[in-house]
Amino acid sequence: MVLSDAERHDPASLGNLFVALPDRGSMPLLSAVEIAPGRGFDVLRHHNGRLAVRVTADVDPGANNSNAVVADLVAGPLPAIVERHGVEWTLKGRQKEQSETLTDMALGAVLALALIYLVLAFVFASYGWPLVVMSVIPFALIGAILGHWLLGIDLTILSMFGLFGLAGIVVNDSIILVVFYKELKQSGAPWREAIVEAACLRLRAVLLTSLTTIEGLTPLMFETSLQAQFLIPMAVSIAFGLGVATFLVVVLLLLVPVPVLLCLHEAVATRWERPAARAVAGTG
Repeated sequence: MVLSDAERHDPASLGNLFVALPDRGSMPLLSAVEIAPGRGFDVLRHHNGRLAVRVTADVDPGANNSNAVVADLVAGPLPAIVERHGVEWTLKGRQKEQSETLTDMALGAVLALALIYLVLAFVFASYGWPLVVMSVIPFALIGAILGHWLLGIDLTILSMFGLFGLAGIVVNDSIILVVFYKELKQSGAPWREAIVEAACLRLRAVLLTSLTTIEGLTPLMFETSLQAQFLIPMAVSIAFGLGVATFLVVVLLLLVPVPVLLCLHEAVATRWERPAARAVAGTG
């Protein structure tokens, strides 16, 4: 039985419908069922031509975070639902954007480190010294993660952006140390004495550079206003990362990565220069 458009949109037309019976007879629909009016679906959504349902939720930041909730769903209920009902699921919205952003940030991190290295290699006219300067970056990242743990703040996308800025900031302390060492070495000082002298004489400059940045970010880290909440993870990444890096570069003079690696670099360079000089002398 085919109904016209007018009948399909008229509830009264249900009284004219009949239900087929097993003995090839029929009976009125309203005699077989009881119909109660109710609200149906507002919209039927489809994805790739298949019926789809969108499930959304808001997460209380004080009790949990969206990444942990999604991880629990993927580990437990979702596979069981797929196996039982034969449905498919996918993440959309912020979760999908976050996944894409993390992928892009991984590529951006590699590109940023490469550019930092190229700039330092051009300035120092050396392939080894930029690696010495950049050796403090991993320790700064450890400081940033430690800061999040101490303050009970989850790592977010903005924390990652803070790590990008941190990588460019922490090399300043190492640059100050290496540049001053280069000047002392060019003036004729032995390289071992030049490293110790540079670490001692540039203590004040490195501390002022780092502490002023940390002090400027401290009020933001403890800000309670709603408008500042999304900036706090970025401030924590920079402040704690810079603090740990400064402590390593200046305070632990005999254990820090930069002076030690600078010593290793110069020792290796000196050993390579001596055979080359002997070869030139023998040729002459």
